[in-house]
Amino acid sequence: MSKLESLRVSKPLVVCYTNDVVKNFTANGLISLGASPAMSEEPDEALEFAEHAGAFLINIGTITTDRAYDMKEYATIMHENGVPVILDPVAVGASNLRKTFCSTLLNDEVVDVIRGNASEVLALIEDDTMMKGTDSDQSIDAVKVAKQAHQQLKIPIIITGEVDVIACSNRIIELHNGSEMLTKVTGGGCLLGGVVAAFLSHEKVVKIEELEEALSTYNIASEFASKQPGAHLPGTFQMAFIDQLNAITSDDVKDNKKVKEVK
Repeated sequence: MSKLESLRVSKPLVVCYTNDVVKNFTANGLISLGASPAMSEEPDEALEFAEHAGAFLINIGTITTDRAYDMKEYATIMHENGVPVILDPVAVGASNLRKTFCSTLLNDEVVDVIRGNASEVLALIEDDTMMKGTDSDQSIDAVKVAKQAHQQLKIPIIITGEVDVIACSNRIIELHNGSEMLTKVTGGGCLLGGVVAAFLSHEKVVKIEELEEALSTYNIASEFASKQPGAHLPGTFQMAFIDQLNAITSDDVKDNKKVKEVK
């Protein structure tokens, strides 16, 4: 049984401490996929959620000083209770608050997977790298950055862009699926963080095969969505994408994925 089929049977609880802009989109996307999302920001309930949670997503898109403290406490509790923690370091290079928070989180070793664009991941491993916002610098060598980040941080790295890159267990793969329409709606990458969390639910060891299936499922669903009537428009595409996350099958993923291992 594929992980997609498995999660649709088990309907794992994915706890999301995510940004205000994408909460609805993330929740709807996870429900459509087959998971059970919970949008929680209160560390006092983290221990209770940890008893049932399959994974925990941190997205720093709308971080504040108070939220940074709560996110760190929440992540620590989840990690200590064996719940995989996925970090989406949105625009981490745009401010010292974001960089300091992510550095603290990584130094405390409570993160199991990072998902970001090339500029964000580079900002995590190079102190002098800054960003103007959330967009990635397309001139950055994503494979090189993923490899460096994986070696330096010693956790799996996902870099998303025109070509996605996964570095895990000292292997690197490129994924060549996806629709440009994902860049036309808010939260395309943020929802992916939640989907990655769903695919890692209750896993004690992160495997590259699960990360590959998560990204391939997501990207192929976006391709299917972009072919629906009217989906050349962002609003129609967004709704079609939610539908396709629900409709996609493991055979669709197997038949359409474009994955290449690189050195």
